Amino acid sequence: MKHVCLTVILAAALSGCTHIYFDNGSPTSANKGAVTERWHHNFAAALYEGSKPVDLSIYCPNSEWQSVHTYKSFLNVVAGEAVNEIGGPIWYPKTVEVSCAQVPYKAD
Repeated sequence: MKHVCLTVILAAALSGCTHIYFDNGSPTSANKGAVTERWHHNFAAALYEGSKPVDLSIYCPNSEWQSVHTYKSFLNVVAGEAVNEIGGPIWYPKTVEVSCAQVPYKAD
């Protein structure tokens, strides 16, 4: 059991945390609207996407999207490591945050 715990801690510590930001125009806090967060699933050593691509028109139906932020949260790492420790490199979840602009949208 000690070996398994050490392996999980070491894997979590050595796994790189990625943050990717996509911005539509210049982000300002004054124009920031609703923020939606969901998980995106990758499988088989992250070679296969299990989730559909994020359709921004669904998350921001009445306005423009302002930013999209993808990252591995602490919960993503814990859940992914728990599954991958049992079955090998199977599942790699990430969190996707979509920020919409306030209505009406005013570009800078």
